[in-house]
Amino acid sequence: MISAVVAGGIRFVEMLDAMCVMTGIVFLWSTVVLVIGLSARRRPHPKSDRKLKFAVLICARNEERVIKLPVKSVFMSSYPKSCYEVIVLADNCTDGTAQKAREAGATVWEKTVPSSGKGDVLAWGLEKVREKGGFDAVAVFDADNIASAQWFDAMNDALNDGELIVTGRRMTSNATTNVISGWYTVYWDLMNELSNRVRTNLLLSGKLTGTGFAFLLPILGDEGWNTKTMVEDVEFSIKSNIAGRRVAYVAEAEYADEQPVDVHHMWRQLCRWATGCWQVVMLYFKPWVSGMVRRPSFRLFDSYIALLTGMSVAFLLLIGVIALAVRIVLDGGSLSALLSAVGIFLLLMLFVSVVGWVTAILAVLLSSKKRRPRWWAVVTFPVFSFILSTTVLWTLVHPTKTWKPIPHGK
Repeated sequence: MISAVVAGGIRFVEMLDAMCVMTGIVFLWSTVVLVIGLSARRRPHPKSDRKLKFAVLICARNEERVIKLPVKSVFMSSYPKSCYEVIVLADNCTDGTAQKAREAGATVWEKTVPSSGKGDVLAWGLEKVREKGGFDAVAVFDADNIASAQWFDAMNDALNDGELIVTGRRMTSNATTNVISGWYTVYWDLMNELSNRVRTNLLLSGKLTGTGFAFLLPILGDEGWNTKTMVEDVEFSIKSNIAGRRVAYVAEAEYADEQPVDVHHMWRQLCRWATGCWQVVMLYFKPWVSGMVRRPSFRLFDSYIALLTGMSVAFLLLIGVIALAVRIVLDGGSLSALLSAVGIFLLLMLFVSVVGWVTAILAVLLSSKKRRPRWWAVVTFPVFSFILSTTVLWTLVHPTKTWKPIPHGK
């Protein structure tokens, strides 16, 4: 009986090891893409004389403290003022957001019907944009964004050069406030330089990061903006990839936004992200497989694998913890076996930490020299990675139920 239990336990450990290998393959794919993408040369988009007409949508819910920032930054851009209209989508605001947006010069559309999230607000606003007519493209910002003077010029050049969906370089306006905002700064550097940039270099698809992106209005088709998850940006990216469109990264289109500075809001935001990513993984697995069968491509394959990469770290750690516990039980309290099992687990933790440090340092070095984080945020960045991994596992059991905005300007 005991031997059967031990044999079963050994098989379980072997299964965990196999799962660890499979998880490692996902991680390895992204590493190969990273290495090749860093060595690839990006073709710059030529300057275009044609000026697209942008509907600039700014989503806001009770953002009276900061709403003037994105409006004024757009008006201060070098792009011709006749070629855009700034529209604030005031989502069930109970403060002075609408008034302050109008004072800054924006058109304000006030939504009074309850919203399930930002995707819902965008769907409502984009339908009104299409009804109004006269626009070629849409730019999407959040209420705390600050766009660079060249943002629209860079996006206009890319869209006139054949791109359909483009995302800019996201930076942090409060990068040095504390270690939490510093972690976010490193995270966005990773997304910019080691994910979106390398994939764009390889003609693969990047990923939208919630704000600071633009797209040609006709790509919405009859369906319009139709997202169902808590991460409308990631969902729109995946849907576009399945439809044969990519997201291109435009480094010259810089913009900055405010990041959380306390544990409560960081945890809440990361749990929403993780919940949304689970929703996308489950909702779009079948359409992704069907797309791969109809039109197999490295771009479509990578788009889904890239989504799983962040999750792979979480499961690598979980498998390591379970394997450690099983090995301790099976080895019957032997000190040498215990030390061996603990040593294997610590090596796994060290591997994840070292990868976190190396990628964090590389991303910061490759990023813009503006708004860089303090050195201690880079040194402690693996802590953020472990927290993010924890939310991936936590939301499997306790998914976020409702979308709640992160307060800005406090």
